[in-house]
Amino acid sequence: MLSVLLTFEEDLNIFLGVYFGIPIGLVLLYCLFRFRVVEQGTSMVVERYGKFHRRCDAGWHWLVPFADQPRRVTWRLSETYLQGNWQAVKIQQYKTDRIDLRENIMDFPNQPVITRDNVEIQVHPMLVYKLIDPVRVAYETYDLSHAVEKLVQTALRSIIGDMGLDDTLASREEIERGLRLKVQRVCHNWGLEIMSVELLEITPTETVQDAMHKQLAAERVRRASIVEADGNREQMKTVSEGECQSQIALANGHKAATVLRAKGTADSRVLIARAEAEAVRVIAEQLHAYGVNATAYLIGLKYIETFTTIACHANSRKLYLPFETDVVGATALIAERDD
Repeated sequence: MLSVLLTFEEDLNIFLGVYFGIPIGLVLLYCLFRFRVVEQGTSMVVERYGKFHRRCDAGWHWLVPFADQPRRVTWRLSETYLQGNWQAVKIQQYKTDRIDLRENIMDFPNQPVITRDNVEIQVHPMLVYKLIDPVRVAYETYDLSHAVEKLVQTALRSIIGDMGLDDTLASREEIERGLRLKVQRVCHNWGLEIMSVELLEITPTETVQDAMHKQLAAERVRRASIVEADGNREQMKTVSEGECQSQIALANGHKAATVLRAKGTADSRVLIARAEAEAVRVIAEQLHAYGVNATAYLIGLKYIETFTTIACHANSRKLYLPFETDVVGATALIAERDD
């Protein structure tokens, strides 16, 4: 009887040990797995009974069993790449209880936008962001990345819709600055800080590109014509100025030559006059001894020279001597005086 009681007691102990030990072990194991390690640069939002309880930053944390649960957020990753001549977008959506606080990028697919002058273009925006408030990220929106994408899309269409095609292509920095100002305030309320907004590509349609190429070619032809016309004008101006300067130089040369010739002629006449005056003086001194007037003598010489010239250069020679002329008598008079 005693042995039977001992056997029953041992079986009861084994039964109780198994019945209570396994659940207790499972509970202890569950409590052990309630320890969570949050990595540096990430954060976790903890709820207690479905309500926000605390924010867990980098470090070691323990969650109260059956009371605390990490808040899971919906996140979407989009990857844009070219596949031939088409742009392919790969989107991956998942849920996670870890919120990455590091800087990251959102690469959006090409957005069709119509400008003020009714031209359709494709704009490829990219967003550099940083999550600064995990609590707002977890509770303000359901899908933060999708909400930011739609916000950027509407803001981009609003900005470019007020601009023409030429202004859009030339004002990329202005568009980026305006886009950042439009979405920054709303994104800050969602716990997201916009670091920068970039436009990777602004691509018009093929028809618009062909028109732009033709316009560019026509503009280059126009500029070439303007440059050629300016060159011809400068050439004609330079040639005219050269001819003008050459004419001025020739006129100055003729002027200087004329002045020099006139001065030479004047000097020669002065010298001839001085020589003739000296000759007349000498002749007058020599003729004074004979009582002959030097003036009458010189007139007679000029008279004879004139007759000689007439006789040498005329085809028919007829000489008429005035009766008052007594050249031979004057010559005879001089001869008598010599005797």
